[in-house]
Amino acid sequence: MYIYILAVALAAFIQIITIYLLRDNMFKHIYFAIPLILIHQLLFNWSYSNAPKFIIIWFITVALTSSFAFLASHFIWKENISTYNIVGITFILIGAILLKLK
Repeated sequence: MYIYILAVALAAFIQIITIYLLRDNMFKHIYFAIPLILIHQLLFNWSYSNAPKFIIIWFITVALTSSFAFLASHFIWKENISTYNIVGITFILIGAILLKLK
């Protein structure tokens, strides 16, 4: 199961990088973004199709993607952090850990 979580984490990170590239100038960076989009979609699909339990890997994917997007928005785009953001990310991560423990 750890290999699927690692693949999903890598795919989520690549997805955030792709969004960062396309946010600057979509038409200028589209040729760099297309291979990244294909890579992260293949990693997501591989994890979904080969993981022992689809629902667990899907929830972990959502948790990792949301957490990485939150961190990227704070560190790259300097968005403000509120208490609700921290509580939400904490609940997401606790939920992913509890899914993994079951």
